[in-house]
Amino acid sequence: MSTTPLLAVLACGLVTQCLLLIPMVPGGKIDTRDFSALPRWQYRGFNVLLTTLGLATLVTAGMAVAGLAVAAWPALLVALVYVAVFASDLGGIFPVVEDALPVQLLVLEALSLALAGSLATLALIAVLG
Repeated sequence: MSTTPLLAVLACGLVTQCLLLIPMVPGGKIDTRDFSALPRWQYRGFNVLLTTLGLATLVTAGMAVAGLAVAAWPALLVALVYVAVFASDLGGIFPVVEDALPVQLLVLEALSLALAGSLATLALIAVLG
């Protein structure tokens, strides 16, 4: 199957989104907030969600590169999950910790939220088109 320009752009955006997610791992070099106030199951569950999201993103990007039109549906779902994750963190909904959002994390999350919104729009166009 041949990849359409829309699927190619979706694939590139998905890979970029995944690469932006990697340095934002909680407890890493950029996200230095103290999560000890969170119950362990919430902290671990959130990390499982982020890991699963990253893997699903790469699988979906592979589907788009392969030219599978059905890739638009998981791309839409993945993009909406990214929107939910970043909007909830930037909005102070989850995770709720005492530490302020580090500036580098704030910038990366804002960029990632904008990219996720763009990817959701492109995926919706691909689904409807």
